[in-house]
Amino acid sequence: MTKINTTNKTLADIPAKYCRIILTEDNTNWHRLVETKEGGLEYRMGAGKRKNATPRTFRTLVRLIVLQAKTHQLENIAIHLGAMGCPKLEAMGEEWFFRTLSENLQLAQYEFNVYKTKPDKTKKLQEILVCGISSPVEKQSFSTGLTIGEGANITRDIANTPSDDMTPSLLAKATQNALKGTKAKVKIFDQKAITKEKMGLLLAVGKGAYDPPKFIVIEYWGAGKPTGNKKDSNLKPIALVGKGITYDSGGLNVKPSGSMHEMHLDMSGGASLIGTMYAIAKLGLKKNVVAFIPAAENSISAESMRAGDIATSMSGQTVEILHTDAEGRLVLADAMTYAAKYYTPSVMLDVATLTGASLVALGQQASAIMTKNQSLQNTLVELGEETGDLMWPLPLWEEYKASLKSTRADLANIATNFSRFGGCIEGGTFLSFFAPKKTPWAHIDIAPRMDSIPSDKLAKGATGEPVRMLVRFVETYK
Repeated sequence: MTKINTTNKTLADIPAKYCRIILTEDNTNWHRLVETKEGGLEYRMGAGKRKNATPRTFRTLVRLIVLQAKTHQLENIAIHLGAMGCPKLEAMGEEWFFRTLSENLQLAQYEFNVYKTKPDKTKKLQEILVCGISSPVEKQSFSTGLTIGEGANITRDIANTPSDDMTPSLLAKATQNALKGTKAKVKIFDQKAITKEKMGLLLAVGKGAYDPPKFIVIEYWGAGKPTGNKKDSNLKPIALVGKGITYDSGGLNVKPSGSMHEMHLDMSGGASLIGTMYAIAKLGLKKNVVAFIPAAENSISAESMRAGDIATSMSGQTVEILHTDAEGRLVLADAMTYAAKYYTPSVMLDVATLTGASLVALGQQASAIMTKNQSLQNTLVELGEETGDLMWPLPLWEEYKASLKSTRADLANIATNFSRFGGCIEGGTFLSFFAPKKTPWAHIDIAPRMDSIPSDKLAKGATGEPVRMLVRFVETYK
């Protein structure tokens, strides 16, 4: 792991062991590694015209600096970045700039090589020294960003772990380990407790696996735990619900070849909540937040749920399971019902790698959001732009509900005519039947951001999204 340190010194004052990163206004594909007259190293790279810099290009630039340092096997690098001369970055403010800088340094230095057995003889990036950090605002903002980046990397570690080493039981333990020593409290519901709560959809999805389902609840009472008095209405928690399918074979409607090998990442929604709650607790935010992670493996066995089965949800609504690979919405439905029943949240967000159809709609650059609350939709889109966890809305109209009305049960988990159209919206529409009626709710389909793409300038594997957006949402939501 690369150390990220700060100093109030300038690039000219640091020891010779550091390769100084010198940014020019050349095109971003221009770069030179040169030895100075004093015997030190400088890596000169184009960053484009400062006046053209945007929050998006700034995040990419920070990551690219780290990527190039790794490529050139530089062990110690030093950078000095500021928003001066970049109007769009200056407009974002000093706090945003240094927080964003440290977040993206954290994300870029990350690598997942736990399962590599042969020693890597290439030189590794040992330290990134950020120069010119001197004011209290700069120091605090930079520290905050490091913590949030660390939370995102915890998410990536959990999501990148193979499913055999991250079953529902092991995910529960990973949650406890990640939050150990913080003020967040972790509750684990076993199969008996899940049955007692009548969470029939979660039980149906997990019954085919050797490791039974778990329901993970993470409480953080940063503003003070409600006592039940009317005066406590301002203490209602933010509810975050995350899909924790530790492996998705598709069930008896098995996924085709080439579509299953990355399904250890299908619990990325749940993993993102673990990283988010870690960051929130470490930062000591004065907010109340409760996260809910229904964890199960959608496996294939004689006990697996079958297409055509009817299961009863915790809400009492019955669901005809027309397709066993539409399992994520089932476990989320029970978790949403539990959250609304026992915690009466002020707002609810669910996060899930729910549909491949979301990639068809949006590509791999942004997560899809669905909500009937225009203010909440606007907030999520704006915070996506601010943090880099990009979001884009899709409709959630009443007309979509008709396709999910079953003739044998209250609902079907996919369109009863097996339509191939609007699959992402279909998943959000199903969840809307279980959303609290008087509480703002949004569904976030992060399947497009489940796995990094080359333009991200990140290590292959989980992206850690949308931890940055969720933390910012908790910070700013009123």
